[in-house]
Amino acid sequence: MKMNMDSHQFFRGQLVEVRSEEEISRMLDANGKFDGVPFMPEMVKYCGTQARVYRRANKTCVEGDGTRSMKDTVFLEDLRCDGEFHDGCQRDCSFFWKEAWLKPVKDEKRPPAIVNSAPNGATVLLNSLPTRAHDRYYCQSTELFAATQPMSRWNIRQFIEEIRNRELSISHFFLILYRSFLHRLLGFQEVGSIVGSQKKSTRVDLGLRTGEWVKVKSADAIRSTLDAGRKNFGLEFVPVMSEYIGGTYQVDKPVQKIIIEGTGKMVSLKNTVSLQGVRCKGLCVKNCPRNSSLYWRETWLERTENDPGIPQPSKS
Repeated sequence: MKMNMDSHQFFRGQLVEVRSEEEISRMLDANGKFDGVPFMPEMVKYCGTQARVYRRANKTCVEGDGTRSMKDTVFLEDLRCDGEFHDGCQRDCSFFWKEAWLKPVKDEKRPPAIVNSAPNGATVLLNSLPTRAHDRYYCQSTELFAATQPMSRWNIRQFIEEIRNRELSISHFFLILYRSFLHRLLGFQEVGSIVGSQKKSTRVDLGLRTGEWVKVKSADAIRSTLDAGRKNFGLEFVPVMSEYIGGTYQVDKPVQKIIIEGTGKMVSLKNTVSLQGVRCKGLCVKNCPRNSSLYWRETWLERTENDPGIPQPSKS
C-alpha cells in the first residue's frame, strides 16, 4: 500500500523521527506490510521517538539465499527487536525501517514529538499485527526473502554507492576485491573459515551469565569442536567470528531460543551466549549492513575474571 507523502532518502548519521502510530497504520496493507516489509508490534514503542540512521539497507544478507537488494529502507542505531510479541525470540535483529515510516529532524535541538501514552485505535491495531502465519512465526526476518530482489554477486555499483554514502572505505573496497578473487575465482576458503573434522560435537556447559567476562579460545581449540560443516551441534562458527579470536568480552545474555529465518520455526539453544558489542560488521565480500548478532557456544569460550581494560592492583 502506498501513500502520497513527502519522500525522503536518509543517510548514515542523519537524525530522523519515527512517524506516529496513526500515520504508519494508514500505510500498511492487510498483512501489516508496506512495500513487502512487515511493521512489527515490537516497533510500536518507537513511534514518535528519534534515532540516527546506522546504514542504508540497499542490500542485505538473507539466510540461505545470499545477498539480495532492497529499496527505500534503512537501519536505525540501537533499535533492535526484543521478541516481546514473538514468544521471547532472542535473535536481537535490527529492524528494517521503510523510509516512508520516518521523517527528517531538521532542528536537532527539537525534542521528539509528544506521544500519547494512552492506547488509541492505531496503537491497538499495530500491537495486534500478525506474528504467526499458520504453523510458523511471521516477522521481518521470516518475510525478508519476499521483501527483497535478486542481486548479482558481481554487482560493483552497490559498492560505489556505499563509498559515496560513507558506508565503505576505499581500502575496504579493495580488500573486498582481493577476497572475492581468492574465494570466488580461485576457490579458496572464505577468509576466517575454520573447518573441523569431528564426527561428534563436544558440549561444554559453563553456565555463563550476563555481565561475566570471557575470552574467545584459539583457532585450534575451536577447530577441535567443529565438524566438516564448521558446526557444533548444528550452530556454525561463521568466518566473521574469527576476527574476535583471542579477544576478551562481556557476556550480553544467554541465548536460549531463536526463530530460524528460512523456516519461521522457533528452535532451542543450549550452552550458547551473545557477547556485548560483538556483531557481524559485514567485513567480508558482501559488506552486509545488517549488523546481526553472533551466537557463541560456550565451548568456544573460557572464563576470565577481569575486564582487560581495567588495570589490576599489583600483588606485593
